[in-house]
Amino acid sequence: MTEQLLSSATAEWNSGDFNDETAWVCEPDEVVTTAETLENFICSKGKPHETIETQAGNLHIWHNQQSRPGCVRGDLFLLDVGNVRLSYFDGES
Repeated sequence: MTEQLLSSATAEWNSGDFNDETAWVCEPDEVVTTAETLENFICSKGKPHETIETQAGNLHIWHNQQSRPGCVRGDLFLLDVGNVRLSYFDGES
């Protein structure tokens, strides 16, 4: 399951252990697959606040993001897995 790669990458960011399911920031079924490129995200959100190397690849994180005015802010996670990107937003959509 490709979506689990993002969950595992967030665990590595969160706890230092890629295989620690208890440290997942999101469940695989909450992960969104997108064709938007990293460059598209950078154009709309600016440079990532944090980029860490994980076993699954580079995990890009934008902190304190807002989907639209009045919504609760959160962190946006992005993992490039080749022909698609996996993303998760923990704020209000």
